[in-house]
Amino acid sequence: MDKAAVLVLLAALVFYWLKVERPKEEGKKKRKQMEADYPELIAKLTVLIGAGLSLPQAWMRLSEDYQRKREKGKERWAFEEICVTARQMQNGMSAGKAFGAFGRRIGLHSYIKLGNILEQSMKKGTRGLYEMLEEEAGRAFEERKHQVRRAGEEVSTRLLIPMFMMFGVVLAVIMVPALLSFSF
Repeated sequence: MDKAAVLVLLAALVFYWLKVERPKEEGKKKRKQMEADYPELIAKLTVLIGAGLSLPQAWMRLSEDYQRKREKGKERWAFEEICVTARQMQNGMSAGKAFGAFGRRIGLHSYIKLGNILEQSMKKGTRGLYEMLEEEAGRAFEERKHQVRRAGEEVSTRLLIPMFMMFGVVLAVIMVPALLSFSF
């Protein structure tokens, strides 16, 4: 009877992990990857707009470039969403609505802001879009620097425990023979 109870409890824990914790972990990884990709996405979009492409053309170019890279096995979630938006535009959705939906679908503040900027530029015209994208790119790179700095601080904090453990071992290696050499 005890073995059956243990097996049921173990099965419940495995089920909980598969249905609740695993998707949470995957969601966190996906979110971090999207946050890391944002400065690159903005920079590429800014370069394409600055080169004279219209916003929908630049978006399609981003989608095509990513699809070529994806064939090599590099899947990036933010660029997957770009491809979804590109398909929506190809299927007849207006570019403004597709850009707004892009930001809302991802749900991160920076992407929502980008989606709103692009949606407004499609409604009001692209005057000043390049400058707004340059400003957003600068802000995104600054935010990325802060994220990298925070990640470095977290790693250095995690390394403190093993460092103190090694310090304790070194002290023990030095102190034990010294204490044993004293004759009481």
